Amino acid sequence: MTAIQTVIQQALGQIGSSTGLKVDHVVGCTRREGGWALECEVLERPAIPNAMDVLGLYEFELDPKGNVEQFRRKSSRHRGDVLPEF
Repeated sequence: MTAIQTVIQQALGQIGSSTGLKVDHVVGCTRREGGWALECEVLERPAIPNAMDVLGLYEFELDPKGNVEQFRRKSSRHRGDVLPEF
């Protein structure tokens, strides 16, 4: 397993237990001085139909071993919202 895969797996185990939220998917991972930054879309509120699920975009700050040190919510959206292309 690569370093980035190891860090992501380590962090994912902690995110659910510390926040009580389910990671829908990882959207980015960046190595930073002194650790890592992990961006994830997290299921904040399930809905029927699932296009109305509320997803939050969170940034997690990780130490070099992948332990979560802090996190913050950056934004939220409904799963069915159309996102602008970059």
